[in-house]
Amino acid sequence: MQKVINSDIPVQLESAQSFKLRSLGLIEFKGNEVQCPCNLYRLYFRERLSQ
Repeated sequence: MQKVINSDIPVQLESAQSFKLRSLGLIEFKGNEVQCPCNLYRLYFRERLSQ
């Protein structure tokens, strides 16, 4: 998740990680790459995971 929230462009993750995060609704697929579905998630997790 750290890799996803720190990037403004879609990134590649391992398949297992991608599907787990997607099942929680935290990411969305863009082809073979993933990104946060909305900026609000990115800001929230960036703040929480940086502590």
